[in-house]
Amino acid sequence: CSAVLCGCMEKETHHLSFAPIHTDGWEVKDTIIFTTDTLQTSTKMGIKLLLHTENYSFANIGFRISIEQDSIILYSDTIHTKLEESSPTKGIARRCDYTIPITNLALCDSTHTTIKVTHLMNEQTLKGIREIGIRIGSPVRHPGEVVWQVEW
Repeated sequence: CSAVLCGCMEKETHHLSFAPIHTDGWEVKDTIIFTTDTLQTSTKMGIKLLLHTENYSFANIGFRISIEQDSIILYSDTIHTKLEESSPTKGIARRCDYTIPITNLALCDSTHTTIKVTHLMNEQTLKGIREIGIRIGSPVRHPGEVVWQVEW
């Protein structure tokens, strides 16, 4: 499965098309590959995984994500997260959208970026995931990270 990035110059945010998941489910070790066009910025960008689910029966998800440019691996990690911490609706067994922060990277603006997402849950087939996407935009803030606020 693969998707292509379409750039949006507004606020220097780049949105990646979602890759639909087959109605039979996402098979273990299946990899979804996203390929971007060259980005129009060389500043640090935040990368987030987006999930659209419907009747997903687990409270967590695990996957391996790798980010490459010109066959050089810039980032590779296994991520396990509780979904209820990643959604304002905090729901299981209904339709939910999740945003999972991955990392912040300074991506080269003169080459394509390839992002691979592989299912690593114990279940052979994950059902209830409708779409998976990647968002590249402003740097991500991880849970527990201090956010500075100015009081007026």
